[in-house]
Amino acid sequence: MVVPKSTKKSTATPAAEESKVTSKKVTKTITPAPQQQQQQTTPDVSTTKKVLSKFEKNRTFPTATPSTLKTSKSNKKPIEVEKTPIEKIKEIESQVIDSTENSNRILEIIKICKSNIKELEIVFESIKSLERIFTHLFDSSNPIICREFTLLKNSSKEVQSKSKEPLVIYIHWLYKIYNGYLELLKEELLIHEDPSIQLPTLTTLLNILKRESILLSSLPNEATDGIIINDEDKQHYYNISKQSLKQLISTMMFSNTFNTKLLDHFTENYLSKYQDLFYYSLWSINEISASTMQLLTKKNDNGKDFQLHYPNVSISKFVENLFDFLTFFEPLQLVPDEWEFWVGKPHFACITENNSSLKTKLKQQSKKSQLEKPKNFNEKEWEKISSNWSLLTKVSSYKLIFSKAWISFLTLPLPPTIYKHVLLGLPDRVFPYLTDARVLLDFFTNSYDLGGVTSILALNGVFILITKYNLEYPDFFKKLYSLFQPGVLYAKYRARFFKLADLFLSSKSLPNYMVAAFIKRCATLCLISPPYGSLILLPLIYNLLQRNVTCHCLINNPIKQLTNAQIQAQQQQQQQVTRQSVLLIKQDIEQPESSLDIKGLYGNDPYDPLEEDPSKCNAISSSLWEIQILRDHYAPEVSKMAKLFDGGLKNIIDLNEFSFVTYQVMYENSFKKKSSTVPLAYQQKSQLIEQDTDFMSDWKF
Repeated sequence: MVVPKSTKKSTATPAAEESKVTSKKVTKTITPAPQQQQQQTTPDVSTTKKVLSKFEKNRTFPTATPSTLKTSKSNKKPIEVEKTPIEKIKEIESQVIDSTENSNRILEIIKICKSNIKELEIVFESIKSLERIFTHLFDSSNPIICREFTLLKNSSKEVQSKSKEPLVIYIHWLYKIYNGYLELLKEELLIHEDPSIQLPTLTTLLNILKRESILLSSLPNEATDGIIINDEDKQHYYNISKQSLKQLISTMMFSNTFNTKLLDHFTENYLSKYQDLFYYSLWSINEISASTMQLLTKKNDNGKDFQLHYPNVSISKFVENLFDFLTFFEPLQLVPDEWEFWVGKPHFACITENNSSLKTKLKQQSKKSQLEKPKNFNEKEWEKISSNWSLLTKVSSYKLIFSKAWISFLTLPLPPTIYKHVLLGLPDRVFPYLTDARVLLDFFTNSYDLGGVTSILALNGVFILITKYNLEYPDFFKKLYSLFQPGVLYAKYRARFFKLADLFLSSKSLPNYMVAAFIKRCATLCLISPPYGSLILLPLIYNLLQRNVTCHCLINNPIKQLTNAQIQAQQQQQQQVTRQSVLLIKQDIEQPESSLDIKGLYGNDPYDPLEEDPSKCNAISSSLWEIQILRDHYAPEVSKMAKLFDGGLKNIIDLNEFSFVTYQVMYENSFKKKSSTVPLAYQQKSQLIEQDTDFMSDWKF
């Protein structure tokens, strides 16, 4: 029996139909394995779970297809990693060098450098990148660039280009950016507090100096001459830019951050290797000193003009920097084996002075090429080039510029600390290299007249000028006599002073009254000086007496005995009468009266210690009674030194052995002396209580 379809459909209730529809949407059917699928063809209604979710009701989720996955990935933007400042700098550098159209981006490097001024790596990369960029853009082989750069560099005011040529307009625009770069280097980086920023900045500035010098040099026109000039031959026409080097050195000198590291880097790596930098640095010092002195000597100015030009540095700091820089230089004495220059190279025909090893080499090379004046060169340009190289290859020119630099420096107002160093170092380190040391006569005589420590330090220079350069200084010994004051015994340079005084007074041309005045002044100082002062003065007196026989009248020379009336008058006036005011020396000296028979009261000393003129102090009529008193000095060293005169004036004493004696040295020497053992008991004991002995056995009750 066949059941019709309509009957099957009608058997299902409406509620059952709804449940079937919803079960298809939300029920999860578990698909059996292939083997189970064959066995179970009809699903079991009881195993299916019907779960209805509120949140998923009436919601449909489109299935993701491969095409939709591709479109969703393509719509996402890639994440860009921000570049570091160093990477940006390198990228800009490569773009500017590849194409001049990107020259505007040079300002971005300067901006990065200024915003990261404390980061050493960024600053270093910035200045080096800009150095490479400007070296590339300012091409020295292009005559238009050289011409316009020279015009802009030599003009004091801003030059406006009237030319409509694109290259000229571009050069004028680029030069403004170049000036901003130089301003960054000099006004911010070279005077930076960190030496690790200063050193690469100085190196960059010197490299730029070389490029500027090449651009500013006049080169022969190859088209006019009809010859091809090699790069090596072009170096003969290069001249270093003196003004650029002067500005560089001036920036360092007028800086509060100038230090030894920057100085050592400049001197060791550049000045000691290249003669042109050495010579024109001295030239710059001369120019800077002269221009500064003009600012300081303006009428009714009182240094205001200097402070206006250089508000960030004091005059004393500027002089200190200049002195530290100047003390490095020592002019050439012999022609070097090979001339080395930072900018250019001299032709063999221009070298004026050669040493023996260089002569043969120059003879061989001079046959190959001869330096001739190009056709398009005028006489001034040719004379400038030839005179420059002849100047830099003469030993005498280095000596001359060295003298000028020092003379200009000494005209500046020197601070006290620098003044002392100058007076100490000039005689040994500067005098031998000056063209004429007599130019310093006024400086040393003025220093010697100031008195105090300054006069002591100026002694050596004045003495050299008198003995070697015939300086006439009639009041020299009068001034030296006035320096023998109690304060000199406490001075830092007392050893140097007494050594020089002994040297000055060793002259045999001095009259006996002059030497006697110094001897008597030293003896007077011994009475009011500390023990170590007497140990310096007594050997000096001994040496002066030993060298000057005519002054032996001060020994065993009793003062004329007074009459009774004179003695009574002195006693009434309560004047002090000196007993035995004479030096008693046990030696055979022809004297009209034996010194050992002197007894009684003696009169006043005719020596006037307050007289400033040694020729009027009447020291030759006196005697060395002070040394007689020093025999009983409380310090055994002084007493022993005073008794040294009894052995006769045989040998000269070396002052260096006593020049550096102090209280501490005297104490240490006395502590090191071995004293003889003194028995404290009849039977010396090694221990306080000896073992196996009755320590009370020696006692009697």
